[in-house]
Amino acid sequence: MNKRNRSLSQKAIRQRRNERAFLFDKNLSRCLGDMDRDDWEFAISISGGNVAEAARECGIADLPRGAKALWGRSAEEALGTYRRWQKKKRRK
Repeated sequence: MNKRNRSLSQKAIRQRRNERAFLFDKNLSRCLGDMDRDDWEFAISISGGNVAEAARECGIADLPRGAKALWGRSAEEALGTYRRWQKKKRRK
């Protein structure tokens, strides 16, 4: 599957599951806010993938350096999914 098809597939899954984007600090110890899926996808696309710039577009200023945007239905789910992905990635 090429990158574009994979992206579209992931977008469809997020839409079906009604996921939101949750913004976390660099250490993933604090959730800084959340965004509606459509708003975040638009902001991140026009910012070229820059999380801080996309957050500004969505009205969140002063995002700390290294902040991450994670997808989920809740902040806890988003963080759990990210941690499982990291574990799987390290095993490869």
